[in-house]
Amino acid sequence: MIPVFCFACFLALSSIAIFAPRRAPATLAVRLAPPAPVRIAGVAWPAHVDPRAAGADASVRLALASELGACRGRWAVHTVVAALGEEPDPRVAAALADALASIRAAGEPA
Repeated sequence: MIPVFCFACFLALSSIAIFAPRRAPATLAVRLAPPAPVRIAGVAWPAHVDPRAAGADASVRLALASELGACRGRWAVHTVVAALGEEPDPRVAAALADALASIRAAGEPA
């Protein structure tokens, strides 16, 4: 009786393994290129820092301006100068001017 029961279990499990629906293979998304900056109407200079920051509001731009003041290098100088020419908000423009003064005070060439 036990061999018949074992054979029945084997037959049931084998049929499940053979006729069960297959799982869909997992897909892996790979991006080889960096994301392109998205041009949104408004201020575009934050996209030079991070493409996802294009069209950011004034509070985000203010935080970026203060962080650019801590950066050193020609990249930061060129980014701040370009941002000063484009920034419409006077508070953010003042923060950018302070950032540029901070960078230049640290001895970074313009």
